[in-house]
Amino acid sequence: MEFKIDIPTDSEGFYSLNCPHCSERFKAQGGDMDSEEVYELFCPSCGLIADKSKFLPPEIIDHAETLAANYAEQEIYKSLKKTGLKLKGSGIKMKLNKPKEKAPQILTEDENLEQVNLICCNKIIKVNIDHKLSNVFCPFCGVN
Repeated sequence: MEFKIDIPTDSEGFYSLNCPHCSERFKAQGGDMDSEEVYELFCPSCGLIADKSKFLPPEIIDHAETLAANYAEQEIYKSLKKTGLKLKGSGIKMKLNKPKEKAPQILTEDENLEQVNLICCNKIIKVNIDHKLSNVFCPFCGVN
């Protein structure tokens, strides 16, 4: 069984990211993040490096966990419902209530992020306005 959860992008195709070291928010373009060549990222704010999966914001992880739990509950319900049909007439009764799906967290866009063109890697990211005025580390090569 395969279950795929897509990580949502904003209206301009940027993924929301969160530094696992300093918790600073930033965004990178979906195509850049989906590249198989990108294994690790540097935080544009603190410059520290981590595996790119560590940059997923907590609300996206919660969103994905809710979707996965809903899917699992529905699959278990379907399986038990089929078992209940096979037991019909055997004298064994089984009552099932369809599970209620939990609403996944609503994901909102960060409004206070500004685009920065990274000359070193020819990529575009979005960072906090305050950090745009100071030095920004490239998430892909670490150049400051």
